[in-house]
Amino acid sequence: MNSSVRFHTYIRGIILLGYALLLLKLFLTFNLQYFIAPKMNGYLYFALGVFLLLGAIQVIRGTSSNAKSHSCDCEGHELPRGAMKSFMIYTLFVFPVVLGFMLPDNVLDSAAAAKRGVKIGNTMFSTPPAIGGQSKNTGEPNQDSKQGLQPTLDSYEDFPVEKDFEKLKDIVGSKEKIIVRDEQYIQTLSIVDEELEQYVGKEVQLTGFIYKDEGFSGNQAVISRYVVSCCVADASVYGLLVQDKDMANLEPDTWVNVSGFIDAVDFNGRKMPVITHPVFEKVKQPENPYVEEFYIKIE
Repeated sequence: MNSSVRFHTYIRGIILLGYALLLLKLFLTFNLQYFIAPKMNGYLYFALGVFLLLGAIQVIRGTSSNAKSHSCDCEGHELPRGAMKSFMIYTLFVFPVVLGFMLPDNVLDSAAAAKRGVKIGNTMFSTPPAIGGQSKNTGEPNQDSKQGLQPTLDSYEDFPVEKDFEKLKDIVGSKEKIIVRDEQYIQTLSIVDEELEQYVGKEVQLTGFIYKDEGFSGNQAVISRYVVSCCVADASVYGLLVQDKDMANLEPDTWVNVSGFIDAVDFNGRKMPVITHPVFEKVKQPENPYVEEFYIKIE
């Protein structure tokens, strides 16, 4: 193996080790969850092992004068010719690694939500409805809650976790209070949205960050969470609209634990859930700020 081949082999080995170290850094700092859904971790562990193995082999071959060169004599496998061409090609691979180490590992926030849009239930909106005069109360429980009862902030452990969607429907329908747990965030919001009239007046509790659009009125905000299917590239923003001046005055991206009563509001001819008369407390950002997407298995 001549010196030119050894040099390119060595550089490629270093690049592979660079990607391995970047993955290792994300694992050790527990920041990988800011980019990848937890269910994908197994694939990243496999990739880490492959990068380390192949990188080490390439570095050893690139530094050994006894290494043999193998060529299939076919087009397309030749080394880049010229220093400038080599530099440009390898820069394409080195640049992401350098950025990965230099840039902070930030969580997606309201700025990204404004560009992607927010889903309340199954409704995507950019400007929320005007609640005043449009809210439709369909049951006595909602009126009683406004006049006598006060929502409370309870432990999330008080609400069971159920993977079966139909069984979760029964649980949500039978409970006096709906607690939206991270493990079944999308499932619970979907159930409420599908049978909204049934849940008007019920108490609901969830945790999320404050999102406010320019078109919001002075007492509106959305308690939001990013939902990730595979990675942050496919992240969507889901949440519940809340009507409360104190909450609307909070800074965007403030994490809160909220409990209030479900009401319904008309938006483009469709009912949309809204939280009224809330109580809340500021909380720290959860260890995993994202929740996972949910798909119903069709048999």
